[in-house]
Amino acid sequence: MTNAEFIEKIGTLAREDMKKSKILASLTIAQAILESSWGRSALAQAPNYNLFGIKGDYRGSYCTFNTQEYLNGNWCTVSANFRKYPSWAESLADHSALFNTYDRYANLRGNYNYRDVCNKVREDGYATDPSYSSKLINIIEQYDLTRFDTETSNSTSNNYIDTDTTEYQVVAGDTLSSIANRFNITVNELVALNNISNPDLIYVGQILKLKSSVNNTVNSYVVQAGDTLSAIASRYNTSVDYLAQINNISNKDLIYVGQVLKLSQNSSTKTYTVVAGDNLTKIANKFGTTVNSLVQKNNIANPDLIYVGQVLKI
Repeated sequence: MTNAEFIEKIGTLAREDMKKSKILASLTIAQAILESSWGRSALAQAPNYNLFGIKGDYRGSYCTFNTQEYLNGNWCTVSANFRKYPSWAESLADHSALFNTYDRYANLRGNYNYRDVCNKVREDGYATDPSYSSKLINIIEQYDLTRFDTETSNSTSNNYIDTDTTEYQVVAGDTLSSIANRFNITVNELVALNNISNPDLIYVGQILKLKSSVNNTVNSYVVQAGDTLSAIASRYNTSVDYLAQINNISNKDLIYVGQVLKLSQNSSTKTYTVVAGDNLTKIANKFGTTVNSLVQKNNIANPDLIYVGQVLKI
């Protein structure tokens, strides 16, 4: 079996397993490659079928092998019992079951950031090799294994994506660029729809709007580096004078990155511009709302961090 054939065989199993186990497929494949030497090790071959070097016994079956362990700063050879499986498929399913059984692996469940899980699996005690995480990451990147994290069997559609949805919840590893590509929109559209002041700063659990509410009309825009009022007016088929008027701009040549501009006077959203001494609690009390409501409406990652001049939706 070639390396490419091994990837496809294990990748198909890992992709299907991920739907049930929530263990990232690319991690599973990379570990299988690393632990079994592409399925060619004696432990991985018949009659043992142990792809992941998991020790102990499986339903009473085990085999004994010498193995290298990194202990007290040195490599040494030890003899150990390893689980023996009827097939690679059962080895892979047991690997995911291990991660879903022990509390120390809880940080791997539902975590779809391949770099993060590769670091965590080593920190959680899966392997003693100090280079284990970097080896996994290199394998994933070299063989583009993240493609198995999204594809579905016998289909080019993505099992984890509903392209008709109007909202998306950020997961570990997401960037605005990757989300935009996934839903066939632009980063600027996401920024404008969600009033994002820093396109490089989104957080896990954040709810992003993917489509504007009524007739695809965008009512506000967050100023980006290089923007001018003239360019923004041209982009949204309006005039500089109109934008200046509805946003109370006295100097049409002076706008700043992160500033939220109303594009229409008809926008029903009430806004407030942060001044020195403000905090979310004070603003919430002033307008008869809650801090949580302000956080959600403005996609605020850190409730303790707001800045003078920031325009908040109330």
